[in-house]
Amino acid sequence: MNIFLFLLSFSSLFPSGSSIIDGFPANTFDTLSLVSVITRFPNGNTNVCGGVLIGPSIAMTAAHCVFSNDEFALTAKVTLGDVNLSKQEDREQEFRSHAMAISKQFLNGVSEANDDVAIVFLPKRADVCESSISPQIAKLPSTWSLNFKETPSIPSQFQLENSVCWIAGWGKTENTTASHSDTVRQMTVKLSIRRIGRRKYLMARGVLGTSRTCMGDSGSPVYCFIDGKRTLIGTVAHIGSFVKMSQQDPSNHLQFCRDFEYTFISDWRESSERIAEILEKYGELEQLNEGQDMCFGSGKL
Repeated sequence: MNIFLFLLSFSSLFPSGSSIIDGFPANTFDTLSLVSVITRFPNGNTNVCGGVLIGPSIAMTAAHCVFSNDEFALTAKVTLGDVNLSKQEDREQEFRSHAMAISKQFLNGVSEANDDVAIVFLPKRADVCESSISPQIAKLPSTWSLNFKETPSIPSQFQLENSVCWIAGWGKTENTTASHSDTVRQMTVKLSIRRIGRRKYLMARGVLGTSRTCMGDSGSPVYCFIDGKRTLIGTVAHIGSFVKMSQQDPSNHLQFCRDFEYTFISDWRESSERIAEILEKYGELEQLNEGQDMCFGSGKL
């Protein structure tokens, strides 16, 4: 998979994908809206990514999971309720899609984490929210305005930096020579917002100091408990380090995800505008509110 490697200069990119090193088996209740996204490209390459269901027939993932070397993937297999990549469980819902779209900002050549978002349109609606333990659509931080003309301001920075948060995915658990994790794993993270130049970045760092995201975790959801609800905060975009000096040759470190202690996140408060543009273009914007009403309306979960 292509994952962006950000050093202090944010200038070096490398082709590879984002697992969770030193994580633990995922809690089913924490990952009800998680999907696996496996894409196949014209050159024969196959990528493993994470993703998240945000509408009845809409999955969100990282743009670089579905678009690489100026080409879209030929197909995307999206599986809701996936636990083991190599096994088919009874609760799984599998969809194969050829309909993918990425944010236009991702194509400008110097994309930021908040631009690294994509939509996979599922060929039919998923069965969700039938019970408190069945697959569901992710609870979004805000859908107060369907047109997203203003960036949603909640949750606040204080809430993000003082909440219990986690990332779940199927990425590699050692380094680039290892296989992707067959089972979904998660890590507890501490979020922070840091300024680099004139830009602010939402980043996650493992509460366990040795925990890391790695190849295969790209596009995976980042959740936090906000006001007592498991809430989608964003998706995994990049890994990076503030320890490595910008003049160092990153090729010396590519095989070790342990060298990169931060996960850069496509922050929903920013990336939702990109998502809304895509959905509006294809006439599917209403699905955001529809999904929230289905799963979290009055008397629901």
